[in-house]
Amino acid sequence: MPSPMTVLTAIVSVLALSGAAAQAEEPDLFALSVDPAPEPQLTYEELRVRELERKARRSRNALIGTSIATAVGLAIAIPAAATQCDSVERPNGDDNYECSRTGEALLGISSPLVVGGLTGMLITGIMLGVRNGKLRRLNDAQSPGKMRALEWDSHRGRFVF
Repeated sequence: MPSPMTVLTAIVSVLALSGAAAQAEEPDLFALSVDPAPEPQLTYEELRVRELERKARRSRNALIGTSIATAVGLAIAIPAAATQCDSVERPNGDDNYECSRTGEALLGISSPLVVGGLTGMLITGIMLGVRNGKLRRLNDAQSPGKMRALEWDSHRGRFVF
């Protein structure tokens, strides 16, 4: 069973990440209330591009947030393990790694941050790659003359971009 500190750290991490995402979407209440000019009607492709850009931005922000959580966890774990934990050799020849109470507490706090941060980085990195790929394919479909990859041009007999 996880310790109460581990559960508390996990809850704080989740709330911080969800609060940052919700805050990014809140309107500015102190902005001038000037009626903007009406937007022109957008096509389906333009709406799709905007939505994919918004989703990619959210995935990028989540990737940054989970990277920060991982960095904070490692910044706590590495010094704690170096200064508060020691290798102890038993009389029967076994080596054991023992930590002081402070070391155990710091490792208990940092472990969920590191594991959750690495897991979040993996998931959000995949999500960002998929969304950027969809956005790239949609943009390529709208402008077919523009190539993004290295391809062999049989007419010229060379690689072209």
